[in-house]
Amino acid sequence: MSDVATESNANLDDPVDDEIAGFLNPAKPQSFFLYAGAGSGKTRSLVKALNAIRRAYGRQLAYQGKRVGVITYTNAACDEIQSRIDFHPLFYVSTIHSFAWELIKGFSGDIREWLRTDLRADIERLTAEEAKGRPGTKASITRQAQIESKTRRLGRLDTIRKFAYSPTGENREPNSLNHSEVIAISADFITSKPLMKRILIGRFPFLLIDESQDTNRRLMDAFLETAKKHDSEFALGLIGDVMQRIYADGKERIEQSLPASWPTPSKKLNHRCPKRLVTLINKIRSDVDTHVQVPRTDAIEGCIRLFICRSDANDRRAVEDSVRRQMAEKTGDESWREHDSCKILTLEHHMAAVRLGFSGVFDPLYGIDEWRTGLLDGSFPPTRFFAQNLLPLVQAQQNGDRFAVARIVRSNCPFLSAQALKEAGDPGNLLRLAQAGVDALAALWRGGEPTCGQALKSVAESGLFEIPDRLSPVLRVLQKGVSDGAEQLEPDDPVTPETSALLTFLEAPFGQIDLYQQYVSGLAPFDTHQGVKGREFDRVMVIMDDAQARGFMFGYEKLLGAKAATQNEMKNAADGRETGIDRTRRLLYVTCSRAERSLALVAYTENPTAVKSHVLHNGWFTEEEIDVEIEGAK
Repeated sequence: MSDVATESNANLDDPVDDEIAGFLNPAKPQSFFLYAGAGSGKTRSLVKALNAIRRAYGRQLAYQGKRVGVITYTNAACDEIQSRIDFHPLFYVSTIHSFAWELIKGFSGDIREWLRTDLRADIERLTAEEAKGRPGTKASITRQAQIESKTRRLGRLDTIRKFAYSPTGENREPNSLNHSEVIAISADFITSKPLMKRILIGRFPFLLIDESQDTNRRLMDAFLETAKKHDSEFALGLIGDVMQRIYADGKERIEQSLPASWPTPSKKLNHRCPKRLVTLINKIRSDVDTHVQVPRTDAIEGCIRLFICRSDANDRRAVEDSVRRQMAEKTGDESWREHDSCKILTLEHHMAAVRLGFSGVFDPLYGIDEWRTGLLDGSFPPTRFFAQNLLPLVQAQQNGDRFAVARIVRSNCPFLSAQALKEAGDPGNLLRLAQAGVDALAALWRGGEPTCGQALKSVAESGLFEIPDRLSPVLRVLQKGVSDGAEQLEPDDPVTPETSALLTFLEAPFGQIDLYQQYVSGLAPFDTHQGVKGREFDRVMVIMDDAQARGFMFGYEKLLGAKAATQNEMKNAADGRETGIDRTRRLLYVTCSRAERSLALVAYTENPTAVKSHVLHNGWFTEEEIDVEIEGAK
């Protein structure tokens, strides 16, 4: 074999990194979109770009009081980037929420007026709906609670001198903003206030956004508008891959929103995946765009297999155990037999919720579009309240850990705050009240496992914890004891989908909170495309199962050719709108591209013959890489 044939291509994308460094010139800033597919080393490129601007223009920017903004998707990603740039003060590295707050936190007066306008509009809308509704219904009770809560907040706006916000906290204080408000206010201010644009540009002449396809669309639109109108003094560097957009609030088809003058360099090399797997993920995305990756010359060949099983299989665990045994035999890698050494990924959260036993908590809340991102990253206030406050307390109490109980209560109980204890005539009485609240909550388990709603009522009655604003209206319904039968007598005044979702969630057994929390924390046996974003594993099993998923947003059977697309889906596709097949393809791409050595895909289907024919016709797999109706499928 010739030397040329074996020459390493590890530096194939170095010219792209050099090109990006050229865009970061304060005298001539250039916005760009860097395509960085799976395993392409985008963090490495980002760090190289930051180090290049520090060497060339660091002193100049520091003298002018300017910094380079870097937005990443997770706190873990922030930590990694900061460590790789030696925590240099020239760079402000943060998540999107932290960056948004950094921009607006000094504008308490403007924030106050934004909230005043928003609260008044909400109160006016709710009051009008209440006037048309029927008294005594669940809908009426929740509306009245919302009106009261918003009216109280409106009334105390003028007493707030300075607003507060914590990207990782509960934000329960009267002067606190919630996560969605910070995003909405920041986007509105950047768009509508010239001064905010000047502050953004003046402080951050360069703003680099990692995972730009998943960045909140409202803020992304604001940044894009700023970059278009001020291209001589502000550059927006977007880094990402549209095939890896997985969050619902990300900007669809972001590449189509870019000015034609923006360069769009592309990284070609996949540093992570084996050669055979790079070929597969190229095929998966070939119907979407023309981006093609190449594997490293020193990459292993790797092994991929598709196991096609009937969707009426009675014992899916047996099926998947059989898959692991067969993968161990085909690859010669005995670690496939060990559960802990094989990463099992699902494309659809409903399926994981069913298998892990927390569908009562998850399914109703996931049905509300604007709640999905927070539900999946653990920041949705209702589930966060249960997972971060109630669950640790219940577990500490059941484990007999008095010190943990005391710590949790002191940290979260409103009448044990430093101010409350200072003002109390008898601090000991407050301690007794807190203990009574703990005892009342623990007593619920004596009659079996309570529901989330029963735990919520107990905490509200004792005042042990403050109830999040979003839960307060449905708590009022529980406290008033309005029955479903009474609601059915008033069909002209139904509850909103959001209220219905929360009431259904509160009917779930409390124990499902722990299972849900393990799932979103990545501690459960199954993981998701969100949970493994940016991560990699030697052995990956991807499970596709429409029968268990029960979701309308995805469709494996259609992607794999077992079912035809609906007329509506075909029309949406023709009109350039996203379909369930598009979403499924992206998630399949993300999950498959996590594997470093071998990959097994398990497809449950009503039509194994059609699936096999489809993947062979499209060149995804060869005949030798497909197993149909393996042991345990019937």
